[in-house]
Amino acid sequence: MANSLDGFGDDSFDSAVFEYAPAQVSHEEIIDLEVADDDELRSDASRGSIAGTIVSVIAHVWLLMNLAQMAVEEEQHWYEPPIDSRIVEQQDKEEEVEVVDYQLANPDDRELEVREVLNAASIGLALTNTPKKEVEPRQVDELIPQLREQRVYDVPEGTQVDENIVVNGTNGEAMIQLESALDRVTWEVAKNLQEKRVLLVWMLDGSGSIAKQKEIIAKRLRRVYGELDALQKTDQIPRHEMPLLSGVVSFGAQTTFLTENPTEKFETILAAIQNSPVDPSGRENIFTAVKQVLAVWGRFRVQQHRRIMLVAVTDEAGDDFTEALEPSIALCQRNGAKAYVIGPSAVFGRRKGFVPYLAPEDGKTYQLPIDLGPESAVIEVVDLPFWYSGDQYTYLSSGYAPYALARLVHETGGVYFMTNTTTMSGLTPLGVFDSAALKPFTPDYSFGSPLEYQRDLMKHPLRVAVVQAAFLSREHRANGTPRLDFRVTPGNFRQVASEAQKTVAVSQLAVDTILQAFPDGIEEGLASEPSSRWRVNFALTYGRLLAQKVRSMEYNFAFATMKTNLSNEDVATKSNHWIVRPDTQINHAGNFRRIAEKSRSLLELVVEEAPGTPWAVLAQRELKDGFGIIIQQRFIPPPPPPKPGTNRPAPKKTVLFQQEQKKQAAKPSPPPKPPVLPNL
Repeated sequence: MANSLDGFGDDSFDSAVFEYAPAQVSHEEIIDLEVADDDELRSDASRGSIAGTIVSVIAHVWLLMNLAQMAVEEEQHWYEPPIDSRIVEQQDKEEEVEVVDYQLANPDDRELEVREVLNAASIGLALTNTPKKEVEPRQVDELIPQLREQRVYDVPEGTQVDENIVVNGTNGEAMIQLESALDRVTWEVAKNLQEKRVLLVWMLDGSGSIAKQKEIIAKRLRRVYGELDALQKTDQIPRHEMPLLSGVVSFGAQTTFLTENPTEKFETILAAIQNSPVDPSGRENIFTAVKQVLAVWGRFRVQQHRRIMLVAVTDEAGDDFTEALEPSIALCQRNGAKAYVIGPSAVFGRRKGFVPYLAPEDGKTYQLPIDLGPESAVIEVVDLPFWYSGDQYTYLSSGYAPYALARLVHETGGVYFMTNTTTMSGLTPLGVFDSAALKPFTPDYSFGSPLEYQRDLMKHPLRVAVVQAAFLSREHRANGTPRLDFRVTPGNFRQVASEAQKTVAVSQLAVDTILQAFPDGIEEGLASEPSSRWRVNFALTYGRLLAQKVRSMEYNFAFATMKTNLSNEDVATKSNHWIVRPDTQINHAGNFRRIAEKSRSLLELVVEEAPGTPWAVLAQRELKDGFGIIIQQRFIPPPPPPKPGTNRPAPKKTVLFQQEQKKQAAKPSPPPKPPVLPNL
């Protein structure tokens, strides 16, 4: 019995009972268990053992229930409201429109008239009853959020300029009016003023042909400076002390500084432009003027940390590019100067253009030569006349700037604005070439010397052939359209046919000489030529030369046939009037049909790959007439001979009186003096 009570008498158990539940256990019950009779327990051992077990179980159950009540806490019930989702459109607060109390335009200036050529592309609303379906509608499976566009800033220029970093400029901003070019210059100046102060130098061509442009500039100048001042007042341009200084320079054979120093006074700038002198020398040393301007006023770059902008207005390509172009570019890069040129379009594949001039002394029109090109580093277009009636396109606009001016702009980060100048009046009028169509065929402006150009050229056999052919065509001149109408007699028709063969043989010899630049099979390399410009250059040059060769041989064989097949009796009765016409079929020189097909495929390639360009214009003109020849034979009855014995009336005799005889004997008036032609 003592052993069965050991568990209840344990100190740890008692302390646990009295500590956690003293009120549930009565003291009397414990005493009764302790004083039980030992004899009764011994006599009935099994009953005592069962009773102890029952008591132990009851005690442990009781203990576990009390412990469970203490360990388990009542669960707290939190109230969670339901989720309510609604779409609420936020109304953006409308920005207040600022009322500007200034006027950008000059009140005295009237609006420009509506021109055929628009100066800026705009997108507007158009109403139509039959809208054109541009793109097939597509089901949207997923909405992709658009990233917020971040504002793009120009990289500000530091005090020190690295000459190895060059920002390429833009060439050939389509064909715009001078007023619009000045507005674009205003925008460029304003953009540069957002970064730092600016020195703006107006460089004016001193030739007499630019007089009209000077008047337009002077009239538009008040608007230009008025807009810049207004932008500063509205804080669109940072307010600095004298943010814009301007100077005026005139260039010709010599450079003349029309303002002693750059100034911020508008009236001084306006007076300098209005009173700029005319240089009668006819030279335009624009690149020398650039060097002299930077040599005198380049200090403003370092002393006042100004950006230098040179705005040149000219109507020619410049006469000093050979010796002064590269030094002027290097000096601009060293001083961080940007060159902007308002000038003409270059003539396609030529250096010289011509301006018609009506002389008041004798009323005759003279063609005055001027420098307008070429648009590339060297001439890359073969000089060949066209056959038959139609435009010859001898002086055709290229749609690009003259190469030297374009390189100056390209290497300094400026812009070339093409305007319709007086000196372009001699070019073939074709309207304006689309700048987007011309862009893939832009010349390479990276060559700083003829040696660099030659080294690059020698790597490409197709390009070498084109350049050699262009030079040979100026040494060996091919004739244009041969004689197409003949009146013959039985006694001279063979001699007339032989003379016709001789005239076309001169062209044939010249074309064969030029074709020596193209070895056999050279056209196979056309597919591997990476440059679009050189592809169409090669196809146009080689295609035109082959077409001229076929025409010459066809013409030669046609008249050889006439001499052989006709007799004196045929000429006397049915064939004394010959008319030469082009034909799509090769009728006489059958051995040249394959060459004719090659020529046609090359010219059609130009039309297909370069639509809307000067190359396509020349290729279409060559394809206008067939390569074959057909001679239409007619018979015109000769006048009947006079009958024998018929007397012709004697000529009437006129009796002159004495006064009429004196008048008739008077000396003729002296011829007019030769006109004084201006130098352009």
